[in-house]
Amino acid sequence: MVDVWNGEPLADAKVVKDDIHYRVHDVDTGELLGFGTSRAGSLASMTAHCRRIEDAHPGRHLVIRQYDQPAGPQHPRPAGP
Repeated sequence: MVDVWNGEPLADAKVVKDDIHYRVHDVDTGELLGFGTSRAGSLASMTAHCRRIEDAHPGRHLVIRQYDQPAGPQHPRPAGP
């Protein structure tokens, strides 16, 4: 099925199933506030984690960056709030 936005079809694309390795920083200070790996391209779990970080740090501007590998084998689970 073709996705349509405002009456225009979107380009045909395949769903990505790769793990998403990410870190969340404070934009102003650069402080690392959390990190994790979202399995099989799950944006829902990454978004939920980022919302918990946002709720724990009200008033701070966050940036979420994707990385090419996880934080390390000693960090198998998301860290942060």
